[in-house]
Amino acid sequence: MLSSFDDARPEQGVTELAEVIGVHKSTASRLAAVLERAGLLARHGRRYRLGLETIRLGTLALRSFDFVASMRPAMEKLSRQTGETINLAVPDGSGILNVAEVPATFILSCSSGWIGRRTRPHAAANGKVLLAHGTIPVPRHLERYTDQTITDPAVLAAELAAVRANGYATAVGELEDGLVAVAAPVFGGSGDCVAALSVSGPAFRLLPDSLAELGRLCASP
Repeated sequence: MLSSFDDARPEQGVTELAEVIGVHKSTASRLAAVLERAGLLARHGRRYRLGLETIRLGTLALRSFDFVASMRPAMEKLSRQTGETINLAVPDGSGILNVAEVPATFILSCSSGWIGRRTRPHAAANGKVLLAHGTIPVPRHLERYTDQTITDPAVLAAELAAVRANGYATAVGELEDGLVAVAAPVFGGSGDCVAALSVSGPAFRLLPDSLAELGRLCASP
């Protein structure tokens, strides 16, 4: 029930909750009431939203996530080199989950609290990295977010081949107009790609001729 909340569904009624977890409405109502008493859900009129207790638990989980801690020095170094927003994303089922961020040092930036945000992979640079290395499966449906979003499977396949050849991925206005990102793979001890490290910023600062250099910095932080 808790995992059914996302950016598209920040609030849900009992009927919606019942449908998403496949139970009777009365059962969903009882479950929601239990979660509300525990602080995991909060009531807003007749609808529910995530409660403050989820923030505490999420923060605790990130602190105990050794991988995030081990990547923090590399993220901070990349932040000093670029001044832009730095994100670390890991696979989350068939999508990606942003688990750590270093905000940009610029007043005008693309920082928007990415931690905990799930994203469809084909429109994001870090998602393309995980797709290219087989960490997550290629989506059957390529949803369009902007005019630049890749929605043709053949075009995406060619893009992923280029990611493997170049060692980094780019996304120029594909997830959101004016947003540019560059990402490179993070390999685990077994040699598999386990995460993606990205730099993102506005298009007027991350110009096309700077993306290759940003890719190199992401790949060797």
